[in-house]
Amino acid sequence: MMKMPLNFDWTFKYPADQKDYLGFEGEIIHIPHTHKVLPTNYFDETSYQFKSSYQKAFKLEKIPQRRYFIVFEGVMHTAKVYLNKELILSHKGGYNTFTVEITNDSVDGENSLYVEVDAKENPTLPPFGHVVDYLTFGGIYREVTLLETPTDTINTVHVHGDKSALHIKLYPNALTEDNHTIGFEILDEGKVIKTFEINEQLKYPVKITENHDLTLWHVDNPKLYTLKTYVDNHCVHETRFGLRTLRVTKDAFYLNDKPIFLRGLNRHQDYPHVGYAMPKRAQYDDVEILKYTLGVNIVRSSHYPPSKHFLDRCDELGIMVFTELPGWQHIGDEAWKKQALKDLESLVMTDYNHPSIVMIGTRINESTDDHTFYAKTRDLVKNIDPSRITGGVRYFGHSELLEDIYTVNDFYHRGDNEGLSKKKKMTKKENPYLITEYNGHMYPTKSFDDETKRINHAKRHFKVLNDAYKMKGLMGAIGWCMHDYNTHKDFGSNDHICYHGVLDFNRNEKYAASVYASQGEANYMKVLSMVHIGELPNSELKEVIVATNLEAVKVYKNDVYLGTFTKEDSPYKNLPHPPIVIKDFIGNQIHDNEAFNTRDATRIKNILLKTLENGLKMSLYHKLQMAYILFKYKLKFEDAVRLYTRYIGGWGEAAKVYRFEGIKDDQIVCTELKGYNDEYSIVSSVNTNTLKIEKTYDVAKITVELKNALGERAFYANEVIELKVSEQLEIIGPKTIALQGGIQTFWVKTKKNGKATIQIDSQHYNNVKLNIEVL
Repeated sequence: MMKMPLNFDWTFKYPADQKDYLGFEGEIIHIPHTHKVLPTNYFDETSYQFKSSYQKAFKLEKIPQRRYFIVFEGVMHTAKVYLNKELILSHKGGYNTFTVEITNDSVDGENSLYVEVDAKENPTLPPFGHVVDYLTFGGIYREVTLLETPTDTINTVHVHGDKSALHIKLYPNALTEDNHTIGFEILDEGKVIKTFEINEQLKYPVKITENHDLTLWHVDNPKLYTLKTYVDNHCVHETRFGLRTLRVTKDAFYLNDKPIFLRGLNRHQDYPHVGYAMPKRAQYDDVEILKYTLGVNIVRSSHYPPSKHFLDRCDELGIMVFTELPGWQHIGDEAWKKQALKDLESLVMTDYNHPSIVMIGTRINESTDDHTFYAKTRDLVKNIDPSRITGGVRYFGHSELLEDIYTVNDFYHRGDNEGLSKKKKMTKKENPYLITEYNGHMYPTKSFDDETKRINHAKRHFKVLNDAYKMKGLMGAIGWCMHDYNTHKDFGSNDHICYHGVLDFNRNEKYAASVYASQGEANYMKVLSMVHIGELPNSELKEVIVATNLEAVKVYKNDVYLGTFTKEDSPYKNLPHPPIVIKDFIGNQIHDNEAFNTRDATRIKNILLKTLENGLKMSLYHKLQMAYILFKYKLKFEDAVRLYTRYIGGWGEAAKVYRFEGIKDDQIVCTELKGYNDEYSIVSSVNTNTLKIEKTYDVAKITVELKNALGERAFYANEVIELKVSEQLEIIGPKTIALQGGIQTFWVKTKKNGKATIQIDSQHYNNVKLNIEVL
């Protein structure tokens, strides 16, 4: 089978002109493509809702006894496909892959492919019909491929299995009564490790069961294999797969018969300026953030199926996926439901061989009960793929359970109460139970908000996750959400952004990201404070939270040791790795610096810390204690004020730098500095130094941050920076951008091969030059 990408050199035009089927003039673009580039925020959400047209010429050397198809992986929302002026397909549904056969409509030689794309929100199609809390954009935003196959062949192969049995289903694209020799090769990293064959008619479908001794896929060991399928000694299909077993009980989720707590985040697939239209590397980058930065083991692809590249990387890195049919709260009429079933069938058929997909949502997110409809969606999935778990995301308790798991969004936590509703308020105790959203809109937080809000944001995630770990009968919790995203006017902060993420829109970390990162196994420590009293309410440094998976944290002030702190007093002890909460920034300083005996120095320290904790309100008992000490040492009231000012306020010091040392096995493995430093500079990083123009253009992500010499971000900097790139690259979005929360990220995409440069210029700070090679 031959695959030829059709992603380069399309001619794009809007508004679409149905008279232009051949040779129209327009902009030359490459797929993936958004048909309207948008600002990051503050824009008209209807501005991308129009018809546009795409045209591409391609040559075809037709071979007898061969069939030809074009595969569109994603066109938002409806598409009319013309070949050589003839309409050959009308397709509905912006999130599902579709294939059109061109064997009879194509010619030997030059062919003209014309696609009319309608991005209007159509109430007859999911997810539309009412309000939707995300934007859907427009264009041919996923890849296009030309396929050449034998006349009698197999166009779909599904693989799953358990510890010993491999189950294969073959879906031929032609039915014949003749028997064919169907052979199989299983490869491990390119090496054939198993072969077998059958002699069978090409019926629909062909089912095969074979014994095996393959390694099962797991989040800690994401083992993948390749299956090649042959018909009469001709390779007609190749797919990657992994084997694993899934089951649920009233108490737990089991992967390969071992319980695993599901700790994850929801993820939207949009990016600034280009919406959904990002190629493989950007999709990979999101998965790598989930795995290595956030340390989660599951992601929900809210509220639609994600890119194949996203799933490929989840397969490779061991991230489980909960995917679902497109929709948001609204259930439409019978025609709408029919389209929803088509969308769901496309999801199951297309993504079957991804072992990372462990759960399929068969309800429209946060919709009401609909027994007939949801019995159909459940049965559709189970008939095609009985190996996977089904769920259905609700927003209310005691709804009808037709799926394997009662999945529900729980926004009970408001900052000063319990993290989650009790299970008995949501469903029966014997039902398998999973929380699929929490926090999010309850406390939207921007990367440039004040420190107190950013800390409280993290505390809310700590609280809910902590309570999830202690709740009996709960298999996990998936937070809302990975990153900020574009939304409709009815939601967000009136600028078309929902600031619900633990990352900002550009995938830069907020403090809440550390809640998830600290639960991973790689050494991690993040101090959730700038430790500047002037930033804090009443200038009171009452506590500092250190998100970490290490054993202890040692703290120094101006190289003076203050103490070693552990997780013993953490309020989040149910977590695998509770944060360390530090409330003592005095240490032995009073004893070392003042003329008090050890007992009185300790008394004064405790009085000061308790007074700080109580908002400068001193109890009668502590007043009497302090009066006694003042009398004993012949001190005045002004001396007591001086003690508070020096050891609590820290006012008047020439400089103040705190050093936090993360300790594991009695060794320092992490160090973080906080304090006053006015030596600021622009620091930049790029997620790859090599870009490759292959099936599509490639992209690189560049992060620009203003930091001081201690390594701390300048959280309130909005410095404007100018961007320039060499001819090999193109900047996605504007060439002049401002830092937000002291940080900013932009993307570049490839135009041609060669050694490329990226110039970042700042008016007030240093300039930076980066080098990238485009292959």
